[in-house]
Amino acid sequence: MRSPSAHRFVVPALVICMIVLFAPRVASAAPKRLLAYYTFWSKWNTPPYSAEHIPYDKLTHIAHAFLLLDKSKIGSIKVDDGLIEPLLITNAHAAGVKVLISIGGGDPAQAHAFRKIAADPAIRANFVRNVYNFVVANGYDGVDIDWEIPVDPKDTSNCIMLMQDLRNQFPAPQFLLSMAIPADPRSWGSGFDVPALAPLLDFINVMTYDFYGPWSAHAGLNSPLFQDGADPEQVGSIKTSMNLYAQIYGVPREKLNMGTAFYGYEFVSTQRLWDACSDCGNTTFSVNYGTDVKPRIDSMGWARHRDPVAKSPYLLNEGTGGQPGFITYDDAQSTTKKVNYVLGDRDFGGVFMWSLDADYDGSSQDLLDAMYDAVQRHQR
Repeated sequence: MRSPSAHRFVVPALVICMIVLFAPRVASAAPKRLLAYYTFWSKWNTPPYSAEHIPYDKLTHIAHAFLLLDKSKIGSIKVDDGLIEPLLITNAHAAGVKVLISIGGGDPAQAHAFRKIAADPAIRANFVRNVYNFVVANGYDGVDIDWEIPVDPKDTSNCIMLMQDLRNQFPAPQFLLSMAIPADPRSWGSGFDVPALAPLLDFINVMTYDFYGPWSAHAGLNSPLFQDGADPEQVGSIKTSMNLYAQIYGVPREKLNMGTAFYGYEFVSTQRLWDACSDCGNTTFSVNYGTDVKPRIDSMGWARHRDPVAKSPYLLNEGTGGQPGFITYDDAQSTTKKVNYVLGDRDFGGVFMWSLDADYDGSSQDLLDAMYDAVQRHQR
């Protein structure tokens, strides 16, 4: 039964609701993040890309990939040869850039190790202690967790406990704690309880790429800004992913970083966007922008096109100048549009890319330059 005095509050409450709903959104005061994933093995690329090549003045954060979980001794960490680079920390800190050590990665064995660690309180404690000692000894500013992915309902709750233990060991603001999560929380990202994780994290890196790849049944776009109605698999877009996390899952916008790819995919068995691909797993390959895509733009039989809805470029080759095929990638124009959309139109907290070396052609980084210029326009 309604209280006799309840009617006195109806009009004021309605007025407050109208103000909240229709008042313009106030932009967050925090600076926008530009985070780069830097892979230690890129120093062995052709051309090589190491800590001395990084333009630190264009970044706010670096996630250094990857510190590994020791598969033979659960709870321990494995430091690959070449991971530790004192110059990375020294140069970054001199430029005011924070460096996080990224742990895990896409190897299924790493995901299995995460499951074992998260499920056992004693092993969790040992793991957290080992990570803390590594971070402090090497001068990192925090930890980025890349668990791909929790697959069991128990993993979901155990993941929360793992991140809580890490947060307790790495308190803010002294340390940063972040996590990479899938583009679609409803499918392969359903193992993450994002609303429960978000309060524990300083920011979240949404992997809004790999919408299409070797696992697909068609040749599609790697990282579309908007969903094209012609997409036969309707896999989503950056817009749908970011809005799901913010609007449906309630993650504060300032904690969300949009991901963009400095690489793409070449589908050698198809010649058109959305073509069926009967053997994508064996005929689709990752290509870096700087060394694989850029030299082929409008050359060697490759013609540049752009999806007018998704705002994504792609290359087609009908076989007149080489191998027939289709390449999905991002260029400076599409990268700029993405940054402007998520930082300007939607006021999310930041952007990141995988990975820093992939647009390096030996002398320049076109995509990083485009990202930086766009981010600067939205800094306050």
